[in-house]
Amino acid sequence: MSSSTSSPHPLVLEHVSPATRLLEKRRQMFEVQEALDSQKEEFSRREEAFHRREEGLRKKDLELQESLIKFNKFLQENESKRNRADKRTQEETKHRRTKENEIKQLLENLEHIKTQCTKLEQVVDKNIKYQRYLETVQEAAPEDYPEVSELLNRYRTLKDANRDLNERLHHHQSLNESERSELVHFTKEQVNAILNFNNKIAFMQKSVETAESKALGIQNELDAEIRSTSDRTLEIGQSLNAISNLLQRCTSRGHGSHLKHFQAADDPSQNKKQDELTRKGQIAVGELDVIAAYIVDFKAIVEESKSQNAANIKSNVGEEKTADVKTAFESRLETKQNKK
Repeated sequence: MSSSTSSPHPLVLEHVSPATRLLEKRRQMFEVQEALDSQKEEFSRREEAFHRREEGLRKKDLELQESLIKFNKFLQENESKRNRADKRTQEETKHRRTKENEIKQLLENLEHIKTQCTKLEQVVDKNIKYQRYLETVQEAAPEDYPEVSELLNRYRTLKDANRDLNERLHHHQSLNESERSELVHFTKEQVNAILNFNNKIAFMQKSVETAESKALGIQNELDAEIRSTSDRTLEIGQSLNAISNLLQRCTSRGHGSHLKHFQAADDPSQNKKQDELTRKGQIAVGELDVIAAYIVDFKAIVEESKSQNAANIKSNVGEEKTADVKTAFESRLETKQNKK
């Protein structure tokens, strides 16, 4: 198989004719074709073998599936049977337990009834003497109690009356205790309220004393402030009077150009919006400005007069000195007025 499928080895034909080469090529092609045909046959055989094997596996798979289905059905039937058996077992067990519980309950009831019968027999044995006693009483007073039942009825009536009286007694006692506790509680509340009111009165008295002391301190501070304000007002008034006197002295000779300028600058509509003291202070500041302007003018006049006096002394003009100084002063003032 390996020799047939192996590819042919080419011959080394370097010094042969083209026809020989062509034949050699055809021979190689035939060999390759034969190799391919043999491989196809081999593949066909293998494919057929694979198909046969696949068919066998498919049949085995189908058989296995059928076996599994049958086995599964068998298991389901067994499981169903087992579940039914378990359910029936549980029901039987539950029924058995129920019956056992019923038997146990009945036995307990029987024991309880026997115990009650024993107790009742003991009670009858214990109370038989009372029955005999009642019969003896009835026989002793047949007019009042012809029958024992009437004696028992009388006893029940007295017993009910006694119970009612006891209930009323307990009710009134509890009501009395409640009223007493409320009285005690009310008394405590009133005592606490009185103590609280006394504490409030003491606190308010202390607050009043504190307020009075504070009011006294404030009154003292107010008096001191009034005295201080009065002193400052007096000082301000004296200062304003001094400023007015200075202004009057500066304007006593009829030179009021600076004063007129100051009065024109004063706006009454704005002064109405201010208080009196502030307005007077502003007026005083303006007057001080006017006085300062006059002082500057007087200083300039004095300096000019000094220089003029020095010039007059050098020129020996004695009599004309005063007139020239006066003329210079007036001309200086007029010049200042014209500039203003």
